[in-house]
Amino acid sequence: MKLAAAVNKSVRESIRDWKMLAMVLLFSPFFLLLMSFFYGGDAVTYKLGVLNLDEGRGSAQLISSLEQMDGQAGGSPVFNVRSFPNRDELQAKVKEKEIDIGLVIPEDYSAALASKAKGMKVSEVQAQVSFYGSMGNVRYPVAAVWAAEQVNRQGMCAAEITLPAVIQETFVEKKQPLNEFESYVPGLISLAVLMVLFTASASIVKENDNKTLLRLKLSRLGAFNFLGGICITQAAVASGAVVLSYWTALGLGYEPEGHFGAVLVVGVLSSMSMVAVSLIVASFLNTVFDVLTVGCFPFFILMFFSGSLFPLPELNLITVHGRALGMTDLLPLTHTASAFNQILNDGAGLPDVGRELIMITLLTMVYFAAGLLLYRKRRLSKA
Repeated sequence: MKLAAAVNKSVRESIRDWKMLAMVLLFSPFFLLLMSFFYGGDAVTYKLGVLNLDEGRGSAQLISSLEQMDGQAGGSPVFNVRSFPNRDELQAKVKEKEIDIGLVIPEDYSAALASKAKGMKVSEVQAQVSFYGSMGNVRYPVAAVWAAEQVNRQGMCAAEITLPAVIQETFVEKKQPLNEFESYVPGLISLAVLMVLFTASASIVKENDNKTLLRLKLSRLGAFNFLGGICITQAAVASGAVVLSYWTALGLGYEPEGHFGAVLVVGVLSSMSMVAVSLIVASFLNTVFDVLTVGCFPFFILMFFSGSLFPLPELNLITVHGRALGMTDLLPLTHTASAFNQILNDGAGLPDVGRELIMITLLTMVYFAAGLLLYRKRRLSKA
């Protein structure tokens, strides 16, 4: 009965504070819409600028082959080729990131290829093109690989060279991202779970802020029932946020490989881990205003260092049964983002993400125990 009363109390307070509830529910869908606007649409096409100083057949064939290169998403073109009249303008556009890669074909390019066809040695003449790129443009390395492959292929065909070894490329993911937006979807859905950090912390701190913590203590509700009520309520809020985020992604054209049921299970379990983290955070905060200011610090730590938005280098600490555990593995959201990625992009089921579920559960227990000790010492004992 006490647990049911605590759940009822927490639900009523969440509905009463509808603005924060709406922020939690709509935060992830809003960023999904925003990222879809910037990175959605057609398959990734790289902007290639070409300065052709050669008037022969070889350069024309190279440009034509670059224009006709097909990607993996239904035969979409890899490059959007644009011609430039001079080197300075080409370099300027690369620097401004208006194009991803610049390619300069020298005057003797076709003649050099023709010489290769006649059997001249490599040391005597070379057909060489120049690439221009910006290290600050994350699209340049991929564009350079595609362009270099085409240049090398033309050169080997001209010299009638057959490589003794070839590479066969196989992707381990069942779903290949059509555009950059699709690669962000699992991490953005993780944000729906992360936002529970604010509502859970606010629900805990509110009792101290409103001077009602003593009443709860006198009612013999107990810390377990009090926090259990908050945990159940926030799990329901997280479930709603995950559902809205998932439906938003589907509405924006995202096609997942896995089942939504597995996503929901991971989301609910992860929301409990966020409540555990919130308990630790709330132990050091006095008012709801502190939650929205100081509480942003652990929020951004979890968001940026969990790998939800972008991959991070591995900082391994120990190895357990052949699996490395790093610093980021101490954050529950790290395993949430990993599980979402495996389910949505690889078609994994709950048994396939068992390691992530175990890690989330263990971290939840550790953080919950630590938070309970801190809350009793810093809040309940002083009420």
